[in-house]
Amino acid sequence: MFTKYNIIVIGCGGTGGNFIKELGRFFFQNSLRHSCKITLVDGDIVEKRNIARQPFLKEDIGRNKAEVMAEILQETFEVDCYFYPEYIDHVSDLKKFEQKDAMMILIAGVDNHVCRKILHEYFIHSESCYYLDAANEYSVGEVVVGVRMAGAEISPDRIYYYPEILEDMSVPKREESCQNVNVSQPQHLITNLFAANILLKCTIEMISGNEWAGGIYYFDAFKQFLKFKEMPE
Repeated sequence: MFTKYNIIVIGCGGTGGNFIKELGRFFFQNSLRHSCKITLVDGDIVEKRNIARQPFLKEDIGRNKAEVMAEILQETFEVDCYFYPEYIDHVSDLKKFEQKDAMMILIAGVDNHVCRKILHEYFIHSESCYYLDAANEYSVGEVVVGVRMAGAEISPDRIYYYPEILEDMSVPKREESCQNVNVSQPQHLITNLFAANILLKCTIEMISGNEWAGGIYYFDAFKQFLKFKEMPE
């Protein structure tokens, strides 16, 4: 059983940002924070349109999202953390964050399949790793919990459930046109919060020492519907 955890949050926007804020609230004056190293990763900057559904203020506009969320953790919740103000472009970017003798917990709140393919590649070759991936549209979505232990896959990641991701030829996040981002399938604040709370629940259970076999959560935030399906046989 692991006693140290290396929490890497990829994407600090609608889902990731709200997850980070509530994780900080949980860690405030909680001794479990001393067993966790936290790194926030995002190359995006805060825009005015983000404020409606992401945990940012007007004074944050123009600043890097990971840096802003790191300040919130440190200054509001007194939680030490690191931030990496860049996009993940290669598996080697993730290897920078590895920590010996600590269980990696990858939290993905990303909105593009290019990054998911990189996270998948890292996951399938990792020795031990929890990989939580949240994806949602306007009101519905899923959180997939992939698990690897001692070189063996206990439960698969999102690619098992949605293999078409590997065929997606979208451009990397840094190359997207601003006009195309989050226009075709906008997300609702309630949906982002719902997904973030599922991520928070799973993360707390993991760092509390509870065993996790993995699986997938399906949800509809507006209908308050949540269904968990355990790992495939």
